[in-house]
Amino acid sequence: MSEFKSLPWLQDNFDKLAELESTQQIGHAYLIQGQKGLGKESLVRDFSTYLFCQQNQEQAACGHCQACHLLSAGTHPDFKFITVEEGATQIKIEQIRDSRNFLANTPLLGKYKILFINFADKMNINAANALLKNLEEPAPDTLIFLLSHQPVLLLPTIRSRCQKIKISRPSEEIALSWLQQHMSNDQAKLCLQLAFGAPLQALIFADEERQHERREIQKRLLELLRSEIVCSDAAKCLGQYPIEDVLDNLMVSLQQLSRGLQLHNTNVSANVSSDPISGIEGKGGTGTNDNTKELNDIAMNLTAAHIKPLHKFNSVLTQTRSAVQSTANPNALLLLESVCFQWIRLMTGKTEMEALTV
Repeated sequence: MSEFKSLPWLQDNFDKLAELESTQQIGHAYLIQGQKGLGKESLVRDFSTYLFCQQNQEQAACGHCQACHLLSAGTHPDFKFITVEEGATQIKIEQIRDSRNFLANTPLLGKYKILFINFADKMNINAANALLKNLEEPAPDTLIFLLSHQPVLLLPTIRSRCQKIKISRPSEEIALSWLQQHMSNDQAKLCLQLAFGAPLQALIFADEERQHERREIQKRLLELLRSEIVCSDAAKCLGQYPIEDVLDNLMVSLQQLSRGLQLHNTNVSANVSSDPISGIEGKGGTGTNDNTKELNDIAMNLTAAHIKPLHKFNSVLTQTRSAVQSTANPNALLLLESVCFQWIRLMTGKTEMEALTV
């Protein structure tokens, strides 16, 4: 049984690839795209295992043959995986040049040579141009899979030479059914909402370490609102975590704050008793407080008038994420300082110096 079977929402995508291969219609290059947390990497690895497996049946790898063991150990001679190296922010040209030598050789154990590039949109321009040569002149019996959360960042010439497979969010019913194998029903609903419907991302949000990380990040926002810390020190605190994780957690926190403020504003208009922090409704309401203490404390400093500034701050985070995901290799600490400054400016209407002198 292949690992893929644990992600039921990918079944149709897998079946489509398997049918194309069995009818000899499979293309030489595919761009697997979709939001983070949908299992794109699992789809590629599972399909590769299926192709290499020496005893596969019913479109499932056996998991026991030599090929399955080699692929699981990362030592299969016909499979090459490329991603951003530890400590780096981009995929470099040397990594792609190595793959060209790999693809030039004939398969040793299986029917195909498979090149899998994770975070393909993080290739620098030289690496992207080097890959383009492989896409323009594909070697026989080779398959290239590019995985990207942000395909718009790839060169148009690369996108045009790949067939696209877009991974869509599963229905809430399917996602919750899968998540409930790992957590309670209430926690599954909350985490899935925070993850914008992506089950694997929801699973990450439920992790205790990530929850602690989110609370620490929210604490820095609170300290900035209270003028208890300066932007440079807040940025250093935030910098101990991967910047993309920080931005994800900030966006999740904003989502919760905006939803709570909008709910409170609606209830006030309807003359319904409501707690602006937790969103607990009066008159027999069924709301529950899913916020952290830190988020509740931030909400105590905000009113319905902050809904629009929160949306503006979300735009700041989106722009910052784009800068991080670009191949320009920006300074993460400076980006975080800018984020902290914009938080103060938008939420208080003051500069950092003005906030500290009040």
